[in-house]
Amino acid sequence: MQKRDFIQQAVLTFLPQTRHAETGKCDVDLAIAMSEKLWDKLTSRGYGESKPSGQREILKAYDQLAKTPTMKAAFDLFWAAFDYKQGRDRAAARWLQMGFIEKAEVDQIIQAAKREAAARKNLPEGRVAKMAEGWLTERRWLDSVATSTDTAAKQQNQREQQLRQINQDLAHAKRMADDTGDDYWHNEAHKLTEQLRTLRND
Repeated sequence: MQKRDFIQQAVLTFLPQTRHAETGKCDVDLAIAMSEKLWDKLTSRGYGESKPSGQREILKAYDQLAKTPTMKAAFDLFWAAFDYKQGRDRAAARWLQMGFIEKAEVDQIIQAAKREAAARKNLPEGRVAKMAEGWLTERRWLDSVATSTDTAAKQQNQREQQLRQINQDLAHAKRMADDTGDDYWHNEAHKLTEQLRTLRND
């Protein structure tokens, strides 16, 4: 954690302890002093300021994309599809860090970005839209991707449910036809038998 972030968080922790009993006001300066003292104590014990982690910053990233026209064209398509016009240079930096992306994955990213843009219009009150940089960093396009195995399993499951339902309806129709002798139930049993045959042959 960087010192600035640490101090900010520590101040929030210490503020309630600095509240004056008479005025009810908190002493911000005292909270800052307490936070800095804690930082210094931790540093003296070897905790220190951690080295910056995460992605390195790429200056003028969007301009650098122009050096690779294919990469820039793909990013521009993504940017248009994502449709949230904030932080383009940071998003471009993330795109550069992703390196070469196969066309199939670019298409996948763009389709998912369009879905994200559509979903953003219905964000609940108080929810903040995710910016493109964070969306790319978290590889959010993978959230909505169903593998071919998943799709096949889902279709098989639906087919089995449909077969079970038709079998139940058919058993009921046959029972009613036997009990009542009514043509309606005989016709229903015949229709359901045909449905079952068709479904099994598919």
